[in-house]
Amino acid sequence: MFAAPGPVPVPDAQSLQDEALEDILARAIAHHGAWEFAQAQSAYLEILRAQPQHADANHNLGVLLAIQLQQPQQALPYFEAALDADASKVQFWFSYLDALIRNGQPELARGLLPLARSCGLQLAMANALVERMPSAPPVPARSGADLPDPGEPTAAQLQELVRLFGQGAYAQGEDAARALVRRFPDSGFAWKALGTMLQPQGRKDEALAAKERAVALLPQDAEALCNLGRSYFELGQVRAAIDALQRALALRDDYSEAHNNLGLAFNADGQIDQAHRCFLRAIELRPDFAEALNNLSGIYNAHGMVEQALQVLHQAVSVRPDYRIAFDNLLFVLNYHPQRSAEEIFESYCE
Repeated sequence: MFAAPGPVPVPDAQSLQDEALEDILARAIAHHGAWEFAQAQSAYLEILRAQPQHADANHNLGVLLAIQLQQPQQALPYFEAALDADASKVQFWFSYLDALIRNGQPELARGLLPLARSCGLQLAMANALVERMPSAPPVPARSGADLPDPGEPTAAQLQELVRLFGQGAYAQGEDAARALVRRFPDSGFAWKALGTMLQPQGRKDEALAAKERAVALLPQDAEALCNLGRSYFELGQVRAAIDALQRALALRDDYSEAHNNLGLAFNADGQIDQAHRCFLRAIELRPDFAEALNNLSGIYNAHGMVEQALQVLHQAVSVRPDYRIAFDNLLFVLNYHPQRSAEEIFESYCE
């Protein structure tokens, strides 16, 4: 005889709400990473209306306001709420102290450093904050109509930079970014945008200078560090590239672009095993990452692993059919495949 089935457990309302909030958080983070700031802010606020003490939503909204929208004063209550919810999170402390410094409250930040250190803030992170704290009150600026605007760019101005970059209008984007940099010289986002507009125009030294300025203003911005690392790599400054990219990944380990760029730098530095792991991690995070697939093929090809190289190159060209470099590499590897006939290789060349 079979026993009668017991009652089917029904999820309680709280577990259902938590699951829904995690879905909204994932959506908010995706918008945030895509520079869709208005949508990200709306999603974070939706979570906080349902659960005002949600630690990650409070923290991420604070980052959006302080870093991307350059509104550190508005960010402070959200960072404080995140710390109230979980004071053991080192990143929460760093973000809060960084926002205090941006908001012109370095002494308050300095006074909170011992507490942050007792909660796990690393010495290197503390030193990075202290370096940005003035040792004396700043000298008042001269008055005059030609002085920079003490405010910040609007969300619409920042979104316009994103739009121009997405359309490949780099020269127009450069003009817009330079106008914002002149008006808001302490806007890290504007400097970051200027660097990304200069890079594809081949003006690598100018791009590097802009990206270095962006990182100085946005020391906890993983994207700014990743951009800087790529510039260092393209200029042959491999060790500096590795350092910048490792700092980016310390802030955001799920950053596929940074893993790929770090793999390139490690490979150039002769650290092949580390490069291999970086490319694999980039592809794990983003299976359709054509550049990382192509880069991984180079590792396989160097070790004589022809089949594996062909497999990832086929993946690269399937997700990005116009990827000429991957096609060239695919044909190169085919020429050295011991089991492919001349007819098969010729068919691939025709394709």
